[in-house]
Amino acid sequence: MNNFHNQLKKILFIFSLLLVVLILSSTIFAKQEDEAARAEKQLKIFQLSYLLEKDGGFSVQKAYFNNALAYLENGYSSMAITELEKIEYNNLYIPFYLKSQLLSAQCYENLKRWESAIRIYEDLLTLVPVIQEYVIYLLARAYQNIKDINNAIKSYSEIIAQYPQSALSPLVHYQLALLYQESNQEELFWQECYLAVETSAEEKFKAKVFIKMCDTLWEEGEYLDSLNYLREIIENRYERERISWQENLYINRFQEVKENMLLEIPPDLSLFFAETIFNYGRYKMAEMVYQEMIEKYAGQIDLPRIHYHKARAIYYQGEYQRAIDECLYILDNFKDTDNQEDVIVRTLYLYAGALLSTGNRSWAIEKYREIIEKFPEHFFAQLSYFRQSEIGFLENKTEEGILYLKKLLLDFPESSLAQEAAWELSRYYTNQNSVSEALYYYQFIYEHFPQGNQADDALYWLGKLLYPTDKAEGMKWYERLLTQFPDSYYSFRIPIEMKSDEHNLENIIEQCKTITPDSFKQSHFPQDKRAQLATYRAELLMFLKLYQESVQEIKNALKKESENLYLQLLLMQVYAEAGEYYQSVSCAQAILDYLLSANNREFPFMVWQYAFPIFYEEYIKQTASLYQVDPYLVWSIMREESHFNPYAESRAGARGLMQIIFSTGEWISQKLNYKEFEYDSLFEPELNINLGNWYLKYLQERFNMNTFLIISGYNAGPGITDKWVETTDMSDIDVFIENIPYKETAEHIKKVMRSYLIYKIIY
Repeated sequence: MNNFHNQLKKILFIFSLLLVVLILSSTIFAKQEDEAARAEKQLKIFQLSYLLEKDGGFSVQKAYFNNALAYLENGYSSMAITELEKIEYNNLYIPFYLKSQLLSAQCYENLKRWESAIRIYEDLLTLVPVIQEYVIYLLARAYQNIKDINNAIKSYSEIIAQYPQSALSPLVHYQLALLYQESNQEELFWQECYLAVETSAEEKFKAKVFIKMCDTLWEEGEYLDSLNYLREIIENRYERERISWQENLYINRFQEVKENMLLEIPPDLSLFFAETIFNYGRYKMAEMVYQEMIEKYAGQIDLPRIHYHKARAIYYQGEYQRAIDECLYILDNFKDTDNQEDVIVRTLYLYAGALLSTGNRSWAIEKYREIIEKFPEHFFAQLSYFRQSEIGFLENKTEEGILYLKKLLLDFPESSLAQEAAWELSRYYTNQNSVSEALYYYQFIYEHFPQGNQADDALYWLGKLLYPTDKAEGMKWYERLLTQFPDSYYSFRIPIEMKSDEHNLENIIEQCKTITPDSFKQSHFPQDKRAQLATYRAELLMFLKLYQESVQEIKNALKKESENLYLQLLLMQVYAEAGEYYQSVSCAQAILDYLLSANNREFPFMVWQYAFPIFYEEYIKQTASLYQVDPYLVWSIMREESHFNPYAESRAGARGLMQIIFSTGEWISQKLNYKEFEYDSLFEPELNINLGNWYLKYLQERFNMNTFLIISGYNAGPGITDKWVETTDMSDIDVFIENIPYKETAEHIKKVMRSYLIYKIIY
C-alpha cells in the first residue's frame, strides 16, 4: 500500500510539473519577463527532465543517443548525426533534447558543415526555452568560424543585452574583444577586455585576458603598460601553475625594455623585477637594480627598505662583510625615521645572520637579544629565539639551546614557530630517551595545533613511545591518529593488528565504493535555486566538452554556496576532463581533507581517484615497464613534486612533471644518447617522464630497492643520502627519517610514501 501511495505521489508531482512546463512553453519568449522568473521556469524544466530520466523515462530516445555516442567514439560523426536526428522534441525531456541537438551541431562542426550547425542553433532558439544564451553563444562561435564577423558581433551583443547576469558574460565580452580587435576597433577591444576581467569569477580566465592585453600592448609599443599587466597577473597569482613562465616573461621583457627601448622605467616596476630575479637566485643582478633605484629614485621610493633589500642581496652572495657594512649604514641613518620599525628589525636580524656567518657568534647573540628586548612582539623576535637556540647547540651548550626553545614556547605559545620549537624539543628528548619530556612536547603540539601540519606526527610518536610500557594509553593516541588523520603517512606506520576495521584506510576506501556519485549528488545538491540552475547548466556544458563555460557556471553557483561539496566535486571533474590536472588534484585534495577532518566517510570513491589520479597512464605504464620501476611510485613522485603540472618550475630550477634540474636532465640525456636536450625540453611531459623513470631505475640499483632511500635520493641527491645512511642509525626507519638534517627532505619522504601507499590501495 505504501508503495502504491509513493507511486501515486510521484505521478502527481510529475503531472504538476508537466502542467507548469506546458504553461510556460507558450510564454517563455516574452521579453518582459525578468531574469529571476526566467531562471525559475528553466529550473523546473531541468528538474522534470532529471526526475524522468532518473526513473527510466524516454528509454527509446536514450537508446538513439547512446548509439550516437558509440559512433562518435569511433569517429563516425555522420552516423552519429543520423541517430540523433531520430530524437524528436518533447516537452517532457527538453534538456535531453537540447543536449542531443547541440551534440548533433558539434558533429556538423567537426565535419566543417557550418551551415547545418547554424541551422540547428537557429531552430533551437525558436523551439527550446532553456539556456538560450548558450545557444546564441554557440551560434556566434559558428559565425566566427566562417568569418562572418558582423553576425558574430550581433549575436554576442544580444547575449549581453538580454542576459546581463549570465555566467557567460566574461566569455562573451572576451570574444567581442577579439572580434573588435580583428576589425581594428581598438577602443571597443579594450572596453570588452576590462569587462571580461571584471565579470569573471575564474582566475585562470582572468590570466588569459590579461595576457592578451599584455601582448597587445607589447606589440603596440606600450611596453611599460604591458609590464604592469604582467605584474598584476603574477602578483595576484591568477594562473598559479604557470607562474614561473610568467615571471620569466616579465624578466626577459623588462631587460629588453631597459636595454633596447631606452625608456624611463618607474621604480615600482624596477622593484618588482629585482624581487623576482632575487627569488631565482640572481643576487648580484638584484643588488645592481637596488643600487640603481637608490641613485635614481631616492625621493620616490621607500629608501630604507630598498637599502635593506640591497643588503639582503649582498648577504645571499656570501659577501658577509659587505652585508654588515650595508646593515650598519641603515641602522646609523634610518633608525630614527618614522614608520621604519619593520625595516630596522629585519636589518638587525640580517646583521646578526651576517655576523654568525663570519664566525662572530657572540656578537650575533647580542643582536638577537637586542631584537627580543626592543621588539618583543615582532615575528623576528621569535626567529631570534630560534637562532640563539641553534648557536647553543652548535657550541655544544645544549642546555642553553633548549632554554631558548622553551622561552619561545613560553612567550609565544600559539605562534607557528612555537609548533616548530616544540617539535625540536620533542625530537631532542626522543633521541635522548627522555620519554616523559618528549611526551610533554608532543602533547603540546597536539593540544595547541590540533590541525597543524605536525599534529599527526605528534599523535604517532605519543603512541609509539607509550605503547611499550602502557599499551592502553599508547592505543588511545594511535586511535586518535587513525580517527582524525586516517590518510596520514603515520597512520600507515601503525601495525595493522592495532587498527580496527573502522579506522583501516583500506576499509574506508572500500566503503567509499558503496557511495554512488548520484547519491552524493542528491545529498549535497545546492539549495539555492540560482545555484541549482547553474549546476544543471554546468553538467550539460561539461558533457558537451565546453569546459571553460562549465567552470564559469560552477564558479557562479559557488558564489551562492561557497562550501557546497557537490559543486566542488563537479569542478574537480571539469578540470580533469579539460586537462587542467593541477587544478583538479587541488580541488580533490581540498574535498578529501574537509571530509576526513570532519570524520565524514560518506563520499564516492571517485574523490580518491581524482585526488590520487593516474594521468598520462598509458605512457607512464609503458615507460615504467621499460625501466622496471613501479608506476605507482612514479605517480606518487609526480603528484608530490609537481601536482601533475607540466609547467612547474621550482626556485632551484627543477622543471616539469617530475621536477628534474637541468644538470640531472643533461646527464641522463647523455646516458640515453638523446642529443637534442635543451633546458625547455623538461617541460615536455613524455621526455620528462622518460628521464624521471630512468633516474628512478638508477636510484633503485644504487639503494638496493629501498623505497625510502630512493625517494630521499630523488629529492636531496644520492650522494647526500649516502652520507645520511653512513652517519645515522637505520634500525628504526621512523627515527632515521625524523633525524634527516634536511627537514624538507624528511617531509617529502613522508608525503611521497603516503601517496604511494594510497595509490596501492586505490588501484
